[in-house]
Amino acid sequence: MSAAKLKKRGLPEGPIQPFDLACACYLYESMTRYAGSLDRFHSKFGTALDVGREDHRRALLKFLNDWGCRNLAKEWHGLASAELDDWYGEARDLLRLPDGSPANLDVSRLDGLAKVFNSLAHRIASKPSKRGKQVQVSFGPTATSKSLFALMPHTLPAWDEPMRKAFGYDDNGASYVEFVKDVHRKIMQTEQCCRSRGFILEDFPARLGRPVAYTTVCQLIIEYYWITITRKVSLPSKDTAREWLA
Repeated sequence: MSAAKLKKRGLPEGPIQPFDLACACYLYESMTRYAGSLDRFHSKFGTALDVGREDHRRALLKFLNDWGCRNLAKEWHGLASAELDDWYGEARDLLRLPDGSPANLDVSRLDGLAKVFNSLAHRIASKPSKRGKQVQVSFGPTATSKSLFALMPHTLPAWDEPMRKAFGYDDNGASYVEFVKDVHRKIMQTEQCCRSRGFILEDFPARLGRPVAYTTVCQLIIEYYWITITRKVSLPSKDTAREWLA
């Protein structure tokens, strides 16, 4: 394969422009019910999700269903809840990361995250019957990342298969750690870009009219990639926006 055909792994270099981020986030909120599902989930639990509690695990599984995780079949939520409980007993100590401003993330403390990710991704979420035979369906990489995001919405982003394919990530924990680091680099680059324009990135939720108590910058960055990568929406250029505004 020629060097020209080799694709660089990871997110593109450079910041997300404020106009593009705002445009994508407005589209995300209007095109999907996902923002509303997240709002309902956080309005109930805030940032105090406790996977050690049965009612919290059931609410998490419902949220994951609302967020498109079809492998977590409702009739098997009892099994999935038990698997989450067992996983969290092992993962709790490894998830002691600061879930605050992205600037506070010490990437050197992410070493245990790959193990945490792989442990949940391989756990059984359902056992449906197909062609007369029972099969075992795991949580998988997408539902696992969304579970981690629900637990630590400032720090751990969600991803999906189109994002993994577009940016060259694998389905495993090591790739997820790379993705987390890449997203936080993107956040810092975008923050610098925003400051050069006279405001801070953490003001974005308020500017977008989102609930500021639990809307995170990490969430908005992923909304941008969901719109542009998962849904393949081409955002208008600034020149196009100026033309129509005129």
